[in-house]
Amino acid sequence: MADANHLLIGALGPFLLALLLYTLRGGRAPLWLLIAAPLLMALGALWAVAPDLPRLFGYHDLYMRWAFDPRMNIFFWHYSIDQRETDPPWYAAGLVLMAAALLAAAWNELRREEHG
Repeated sequence: MADANHLLIGALGPFLLALLLYTLRGGRAPLWLLIAAPLLMALGALWAVAPDLPRLFGYHDLYMRWAFDPRMNIFFWHYSIDQRETDPPWYAAGLVLMAAALLAAAWNELRREEHG
C-alpha cells in the first residue's frame, strides 16, 4: 500500500518548517506549533499517498488508471516515484526520527513548564 518514501516526502515539508520555527524561537515550541506540525505532517503524508487510496478501498480499476497517469505527480511526484520505486529502510527510519523529534520538542516544553 503506502510506501514509506511517499509518506516521508509528504511529511517532510511541514516538519522542516516546524524545525525552522523551533530553531528561530531558540528551541521553544509553542502549543500551536506542537499541534499544527503533526497535523500538517499527517495531511502532507495523506496527500502523498492519495493515488494509492482507491486500492485500499477495493477500487482496483481506479487505482490502476491512476497508477499509470503522469498527472498523479501533483501528489508530491507520486507517479515519478512509483516508476523508480525503491523503499529502503532509511525512509521508515526518517519517519521515526521525525516523530521522535516532535515528541522530544513536546517533552522539552513540558519539562520547562513543570520546572519553571
